[in-house]
Amino acid sequence: MKPLNVLVPPGVLVAGTTIALEDSEAHHLRVRRAATDASLTLFDGEGATATGTQHADGKSVAVLVGAVQHFPRPPLTVLAVGAGDKERFLAVSERCTELGVTHLVPLRTDRTQAVDTRFRDSSIDKARRRAREACKQCENPWATVIEESCSLTELAERHAGVHWHLGAVGGTRCPAFGVDQSVGWLIGPEGGFSDDELALAVGGLSALSVSFGPSILRFDTAAVAAAAMTLDRRRTT
Repeated sequence: MKPLNVLVPPGVLVAGTTIALEDSEAHHLRVRRAATDASLTLFDGEGATATGTQHADGKSVAVLVGAVQHFPRPPLTVLAVGAGDKERFLAVSERCTELGVTHLVPLRTDRTQAVDTRFRDSSIDKARRRAREACKQCENPWATVIEESCSLTELAERHAGVHWHLGAVGGTRCPAFGVDQSVGWLIGPEGGFSDDELALAVGGLSALSVSFGPSILRFDTAAVAAAAMTLDRRRTT
Protein backbone atom coordinates (compact mmCIF):
# COMPACT_ATOMS: atom_id res chain seq x y z
CA MET A 1 0.00 0.00 0.00
CA LYS A 2 1.24 3.49 -0.85
CA PRO A 3 2.35 5.48 2.22
CA LEU A 4 -0.03 8.19 3.43
CA ASN A 5 1.14 11.79 3.05
CA VAL A 6 1.35 13.95 6.17
CA LEU A 7 2.35 17.57 6.84
CA VAL A 8 4.78 18.50 9.60
CA PRO A 9 6.13 21.88 10.73
CA PRO A 10 9.25 23.17 8.95
CA GLY A 11 12.57 22.18 10.49
CA VAL A 12 11.49 19.10 12.46
CA LEU A 13 12.50 16.37 10.01
CA VAL A 14 15.60 14.76 11.53
CA ALA A 15 16.27 11.08 10.84
CA GLY A 16 15.81 8.85 13.88
CA THR A 17 13.75 11.32 15.92
CA THR A 18 10.15 10.99 17.03
CA ILE A 19 7.76 13.88 16.45
CA ALA A 20 4.18 14.45 17.55
CA LEU A 21 1.76 15.30 14.77
CA GLU A 22 -0.43 18.38 14.88
CA ASP A 23 -4.09 17.70 15.67
CA SER A 24 -5.25 18.26 12.09
CA GLU A 25 -2.77 15.72 10.72
CA ALA A 26 -3.55 13.19 13.44
CA HIS A 27 -7.23 13.57 12.55
CA HIS A 28 -6.32 13.00 8.89
CA LEU A 29 -4.73 9.65 9.78
CA ARG A 30 -7.69 8.62 11.93
CA VAL A 31 -10.10 9.41 9.08
CA ARG A 32 -7.95 7.32 6.74
CA ARG A 33 -8.00 4.51 9.34
CA ALA A 34 -4.22 4.29 9.31
CA ALA A 35 -2.77 1.33 11.18
CA THR A 36 -0.59 1.95 14.23
CA ASP A 37 2.54 1.07 12.27
CA ALA A 38 1.43 2.71 9.00
CA SER A 39 4.10 3.90 6.58
CA LEU A 40 4.00 7.65 5.96
CA THR A 41 5.62 10.24 3.72
CA LEU A 42 6.27 13.47 5.60
CA PHE A 43 6.34 16.94 4.00
CA ASP A 44 7.39 20.17 5.69
CA GLY A 45 6.49 22.46 2.76
CA GLU A 46 9.97 23.99 2.71
CA GLY A 47 11.85 21.45 0.63
CA ALA A 48 12.26 18.53 3.03
CA THR A 49 10.49 15.17 2.86
CA ALA A 50 11.01 11.98 4.84
CA THR A 51 9.76 8.48 5.30
CA GLY A 52 8.03 7.82 8.61
CA THR A 53 6.22 5.22 10.69
CA GLN A 54 3.22 6.01 12.84
CA HIS A 55 3.11 4.73 16.40
CA ALA A 56 1.08 5.40 19.52
CA ASP A 57 2.45 7.82 22.12
CA GLY A 58 -0.16 8.05 24.83
CA LYS A 59 -3.14 10.00 23.53
CA SER A 60 -1.17 11.76 20.78
CA VAL A 61 -0.11 10.46 17.38
CA ALA A 62 3.65 10.27 16.94
CA VAL A 63 5.86 9.45 13.98
CA LEU A 64 9.33 7.95 13.88
CA VAL A 65 11.24 9.82 11.17
CA GLY A 66 13.23 7.72 8.71
CA ALA A 67 15.34 8.82 5.76
CA VAL A 68 15.18 12.57 5.08
CA GLN A 69 15.60 14.14 1.63
CA HIS A 70 16.16 17.85 0.91
CA PHE A 71 15.09 19.26 -2.45
CA PRO A 72 16.67 22.42 -3.93
CA ARG A 73 14.57 25.56 -4.04
CA PRO A 74 12.92 25.85 -7.48
CA PRO A 75 13.51 28.87 -9.76
CA LEU A 76 11.49 31.93 -8.85
CA THR A 77 7.97 32.07 -10.30
CA VAL A 78 5.86 34.92 -8.95
CA LEU A 79 2.14 35.32 -9.56
CA ALA A 80 0.84 38.77 -8.65
CA VAL A 81 -2.94 38.53 -8.80
CA GLY A 82 -5.63 41.16 -8.45
CA ALA A 83 -7.78 39.14 -6.09
CA GLY A 84 -11.37 40.33 -6.30
CA ASP A 85 -12.91 37.32 -4.54
CA LYS A 86 -11.58 35.64 -1.40
CA GLU A 87 -12.77 32.09 -2.07
CA ARG A 88 -11.40 32.01 -5.60
CA PHE A 89 -8.08 33.40 -4.41
CA LEU A 90 -7.88 30.71 -1.73
CA ALA A 91 -8.38 28.09 -4.45
CA VAL A 92 -5.56 29.71 -6.45
CA SER A 93 -3.23 29.32 -3.46
CA GLU A 94 -3.70 25.54 -3.66
CA ARG A 95 -3.25 25.43 -7.45
CA CYS A 96 -0.02 27.39 -7.16
CA THR A 97 1.60 24.69 -5.03
CA GLU A 98 0.36 22.05 -7.46
CA LEU A 99 1.89 23.94 -10.41
CA GLY A 100 5.21 24.89 -8.83
CA VAL A 101 4.64 28.62 -8.28
CA THR A 102 7.10 29.83 -5.65
CA HIS A 103 5.37 33.09 -4.61
CA LEU A 104 1.77 34.29 -4.80
CA VAL A 105 1.06 37.98 -4.20
CA PRO A 106 -2.44 39.41 -3.69
CA LEU A 107 -2.42 42.72 -5.56
CA ARG A 108 -4.29 45.76 -4.34
CA THR A 109 -5.74 47.33 -7.49
CA ASP A 110 -8.17 50.09 -8.34
CA ARG A 111 -10.90 47.60 -9.22
CA THR A 112 -10.51 45.25 -6.24
CA GLN A 113 -10.86 47.84 -3.49
CA ALA A 114 -14.60 48.26 -4.05
CA VAL A 115 -15.33 44.48 -4.01
CA ASP A 116 -16.95 43.43 -0.74
CA THR A 117 -15.82 39.82 -1.10
CA ARG A 118 -12.22 40.70 -2.01
CA PHE A 119 -9.28 38.86 -0.51
CA ARG A 120 -7.90 40.73 2.51
CA ASP A 121 -4.73 40.34 4.56
CA SER A 122 -6.85 38.87 7.37
CA SER A 123 -7.18 35.73 5.22
CA ILE A 124 -3.47 35.31 4.47
CA ASP A 125 -2.93 32.66 7.17
CA LYS A 126 -5.79 30.65 5.70
CA ALA A 127 -4.28 30.92 2.22
CA ARG A 128 -0.91 29.79 3.58
CA ARG A 129 -2.52 26.74 5.19
CA ARG A 130 -4.27 25.89 1.93
CA ALA A 131 -0.97 26.17 0.02
CA ARG A 132 0.82 23.90 2.52
CA GLU A 133 -1.98 21.35 2.58
CA ALA A 134 -1.72 21.04 -1.19
CA CYS A 135 1.71 19.44 -0.67
CA LYS A 136 -0.01 16.27 0.53
CA GLN A 137 -2.07 15.90 -2.63
CA CYS A 138 0.48 16.93 -5.26
CA GLU A 139 3.65 15.78 -3.44
CA ASN A 140 5.48 19.01 -4.16
CA PRO A 141 8.16 19.43 -1.45
CA TRP A 142 7.81 23.22 -1.67
CA ALA A 143 4.57 25.00 -0.76
CA THR A 144 3.90 28.33 -2.45
CA VAL A 145 4.83 31.33 -0.30
CA ILE A 146 1.76 33.54 0.13
CA GLU A 147 2.93 37.12 0.56
CA GLU A 148 1.12 40.07 2.11
CA SER A 149 -0.85 42.22 -0.29
CA CYS A 150 0.78 45.14 -2.08
CA SER A 151 0.35 47.61 -4.93
CA LEU A 152 2.12 47.39 -8.29
CA THR A 153 4.59 50.04 -7.12
CA GLU A 154 5.43 48.04 -3.99
CA LEU A 155 5.68 44.87 -6.07
CA ALA A 156 8.42 46.38 -8.22
CA GLU A 157 10.45 47.11 -5.08
CA ARG A 158 9.75 43.73 -3.50
CA HIS A 159 10.74 41.63 -6.51
CA ALA A 160 13.49 43.50 -8.32
CA GLY A 161 15.12 41.59 -11.16
CA VAL A 162 12.04 39.57 -12.10
CA HIS A 163 11.13 39.29 -15.79
CA TRP A 164 7.48 40.39 -15.73
CA HIS A 165 4.68 39.27 -18.05
CA LEU A 166 1.18 40.68 -18.30
CA GLY A 167 -1.73 38.39 -19.10
CA ALA A 168 -3.67 40.23 -21.82
CA VAL A 169 -6.01 39.47 -24.70
CA GLY A 170 -4.15 40.35 -27.89
CA GLY A 171 -0.75 39.80 -26.34
CA THR A 172 2.13 37.93 -27.92
CA ARG A 173 2.99 34.24 -27.66
CA CYS A 174 4.72 33.37 -24.42
CA PRO A 175 8.50 33.23 -24.83
CA ALA A 176 10.71 30.40 -23.59
CA PHE A 177 12.19 30.84 -20.12
CA GLY A 178 15.66 29.94 -18.93
CA VAL A 179 15.96 27.13 -16.44
CA ASP A 180 16.95 29.56 -13.65
CA GLN A 181 15.18 32.68 -14.94
CA SER A 182 13.05 34.60 -12.45
CA VAL A 183 9.58 34.79 -14.01
CA GLY A 184 6.72 36.99 -12.86
CA TRP A 185 3.10 37.34 -13.98
CA LEU A 186 0.71 40.25 -13.52
CA ILE A 187 -2.89 39.03 -13.47
CA GLY A 188 -5.59 41.67 -13.40
CA PRO A 189 -8.84 41.54 -11.42
CA GLU A 190 -12.34 41.28 -12.84
CA GLY A 191 -12.57 44.25 -15.22
CA GLY A 192 -8.81 44.32 -15.68
CA PHE A 193 -6.15 46.77 -14.59
CA SER A 194 -6.89 50.49 -14.81
CA ASP A 195 -5.15 52.59 -17.47
CA ASP A 196 -2.72 53.95 -14.88
CA GLU A 197 -1.91 50.44 -13.65
CA LEU A 198 -1.35 49.20 -17.20
CA ALA A 199 1.02 52.10 -17.81
CA LEU A 200 2.94 51.18 -14.66
CA ALA A 201 3.02 47.49 -15.61
CA VAL A 202 4.43 48.21 -19.07
CA GLY A 203 6.56 51.23 -18.20
CA GLY A 204 7.69 50.62 -14.63
CA LEU A 205 7.89 46.81 -14.65
CA SER A 206 8.69 46.39 -18.37
CA ALA A 207 6.05 43.67 -18.53
CA LEU A 208 5.60 41.81 -21.81
CA SER A 209 1.93 41.33 -22.77
CA VAL A 210 1.22 37.63 -23.25
CA SER A 211 -1.98 36.08 -24.58
CA PHE A 212 -3.84 33.23 -22.88
CA GLY A 213 -6.19 32.87 -25.86
CA PRO A 214 -9.04 34.86 -27.41
CA SER A 215 -11.31 34.90 -24.35
CA ILE A 216 -11.24 37.19 -21.32
CA LEU A 217 -10.44 34.95 -18.35
CA ARG A 218 -11.40 35.32 -14.73
CA PHE A 219 -8.43 36.08 -12.50
CA ASP A 220 -8.30 32.58 -11.02
CA THR A 221 -8.40 30.94 -14.46
CA ALA A 222 -5.72 33.31 -15.76
CA ALA A 223 -3.49 32.60 -12.75
CA VAL A 224 -3.66 28.85 -13.37
CA ALA A 225 -3.01 29.40 -17.09
CA ALA A 226 0.07 31.50 -16.32
CA ALA A 227 1.45 28.90 -13.92
CA ALA A 228 0.92 26.05 -16.37
CA MET A 229 2.40 28.08 -19.22
CA THR A 230 5.51 28.76 -17.15
CA LEU A 231 6.03 25.05 -16.57
CA ASP A 232 5.63 24.39 -20.27
CA ARG A 233 7.89 27.20 -21.45
CA ARG A 234 10.68 26.93 -18.88
CA ARG A 235 13.65 25.13 -20.40
CA THR A 236 14.87 22.25 -18.28
CA THR A 237 18.33 21.90 -19.85
